[in-house]
Amino acid sequence: MSQSAPRSRSVFIGLAVVVVAAVIAIAVWRLGGEDDAAEPLSTAPQETTTAPTTAPSPVETTTPTPTPTPTPTSTASCEGPDTLFNEEGTEQDSLLPDCGVAPVTRPEQEKSGLGLACGGSYPVILYKTTTAGAKTSICGRDASGEDFRFVTQPKGGDVVDLKGDYDGQLDAFTAKDGDTSYLVQAYDGTLVVEQDGKTSKQKASDWISLDNEPDTD
Repeated sequence: MSQSAPRSRSVFIGLAVVVVAAVIAIAVWRLGGEDDAAEPLSTAPQETTTAPTTAPSPVETTTPTPTPTPTPTSTASCEGPDTLFNEEGTEQDSLLPDCGVAPVTRPEQEKSGLGLACGGSYPVILYKTTTAGAKTSICGRDASGEDFRFVTQPKGGDVVDLKGDYDGQLDAFTAKDGDTSYLVQAYDGTLVVEQDGKTSKQKASDWISLDNEPDTD
């Protein structure tokens, strides 16, 4: 009797250990299963649609058109107080007539002679001078000045149209009408008139030359 009791106790303890081990194993297995169930299912990757990037439209810029600088031209048809003759400095074929005076036509020249604006067969104004007592123009057949007319108009008088000559020693345009002789000093526009033995010398208030008359003796 004394030996069977301890043996039964040992068997009981052994069984208890086995049961506890089984319980622990079951618990561990269940916990592992729950973890697997808690783990989220893998899902198929979602396609991400990216909107195409649109390049910004270039901004149209309007470039202002530069205003051309106007080129000065000799558009004046006559010479007035504010006229700048030959502003461009290019070679000209004739001086401009005074405003208010028109060149004559050939028929007018044949009938009444030339005027201060020249014209007819002597269309080129080679020289002009204004003095206190008269206005005078030298009218050339062309710009060479080899053949010209001496046209002068005394203040308050009629126009006088005469054949002209050039005096190289005096640098002057000359003409003669009967007993009256005329002379214009080309270098300063002075008008000298000799009539009835008297000489009148009038300094120019304004004069201009085409600057291509021949300086020959």
